[in-house]
Amino acid sequence: FVGLPFRVVPFTLFELQSKWIAGILSGRASLPSKENMMEEVELFYSKLKATGIPKHYTHRLGEQQFEYDDWLAAESGSPPVEEWRKKMYFATGANRKIRPETYR
Repeated sequence: FVGLPFRVVPFTLFELQSKWIAGILSGRASLPSKENMMEEVELFYSKLKATGIPKHYTHRLGEQQFEYDDWLAAESGSPPVEEWRKKMYFATGANRKIRPETYR
């Protein structure tokens, strides 16, 4: 679902998700086979389990968002996320830990 992931740079992600969906719906891109998609789902959940992350955190992307963003960008023919956005995300996270009451 568009916008479901959390702990992400939201609008960049929403834009890339929307472009990917538009590509699928318009026929410019196609979905992988059902078998391939199920293999990816199983691999994803096995990684969560191996790292001790509960299933209810399925949509908490955090640092992994950029790999997902880059995949969406490549699949939709969009440029990858700019490095400055990634740096800002990590700087904000660090600032939040140091100054939780004023990081914004």
